[in-house]
Order: sequence, then C-alpha cells, then structure tokens
Amino acid sequence: MAAESRAGPPGRLGKMTAANMLRSMLPLVVMVLGLAYFCSPQTQDPVTEIDPSNSIRYAASLTDVVLPVPDLAEAWRPTSVDVTPEGGQPGVVTLTIGYLTPSEEFARYAVSTDSASGLMTDLLTGATGVGALRLGGESWEEFSTGRGEALYLRNDGDLRLVVTGSASQDELRTLAESLTPYRG
Repeated sequence: MAAESRAGPPGRLGKMTAANMLRSMLPLVVMVLGLAYFCSPQTQDPVTEIDPSNSIRYAASLTDVVLPVPDLAEAWRPTSVDVTPEGGQPGVVTLTIGYLTPSEEFARYAVSTDSASGLMTDLLTGATGVGALRLGGESWEEFSTGRGEALYLRNDGDLRLVVTGSASQDELRTLAESLTPYRG
C-alpha cells in the first residue's frame, strides 16, 4: 500500500502566495476597520449649554429688586443656572449662572438679595482682599480665593454680586462689566 499524501490536490501549493493571502484578507480588514470607526465614540462637545432665561425670569419674579444679569457674546456658553429662594422669606433670592468662557475656562456669576446668603458666605470663605477697582462704571472689591482664583464682589443696595471662577481676570472683568438690569 502506498503512503497517502495529505498535501491536497496537486498545483494548489503554487497558488498560496503572500499576495494572494493579502488579497483574501483585505475585505476582512476593511470590515473590521469600518466596524471600529462606527462603534467608536465620535468627538462631540462635552459641554451642555443651557438657556438661563427661564431661571432668570423666575428669580426676578421672586423679588421686587431689579436683578443685574449678564449680557454676553455668544462665545460665552451658559452651562448651569440655579435659583434659590432664601429661607422662605419673600423677596429674598439668589441667582447663580455658570459659564464656559471663550478660552474654555469656568466663570460664575451670582447675585443675591440676601447679604447672609449661604452661597455668598461659601464663596467668600477663605478669600483675602486684594483691593478695590472699577468695572463697568461700578465699584467692586477684588479678592483672591483659597484656590488662587480671582473673585469680584459688589454690594449695591439690597444686592450682593459676585463674579469668580478659573477664567482669566480679563474674562472675569468682562463678565462683571456685562451686567445690565433685567427688565423681563
């Protein structure tokens, strides 16, 4: 009995070249790369913009005091807003708006009709006075926070206004200078 050959039909070995192997794998590689592309997360802006207008309107409705609100260019992107009626007292409210600045840093504006507001106290805790300055024709006090960020404070009658954040001082000053009375 002769030894059986398991190499396959004659002439097949001549067709098993590297070029043929690459041609065979090409469709598989294209499908895997396509699948990886469509399944991978697409680069999206991770910042969620909000429209603070309803919250501003609500805060203004809670007090008889005209609240100053920022009037900024579109490059300033509002990312958070909070309205806190303080202690259930009529007319006492704190409005806070957070922004992503044009240089992609954080800035916060807060205005309160309560000088003893918990938020205002928290913002000023650990801050040291730097000096006084004029922004937008108004007198402000400048502070440095415990995190090394600038903080601008203005007491205006029944209102206490704060501008702070990781943004540059120029951007924080732009925010402070943009304040205009809300007329709803």
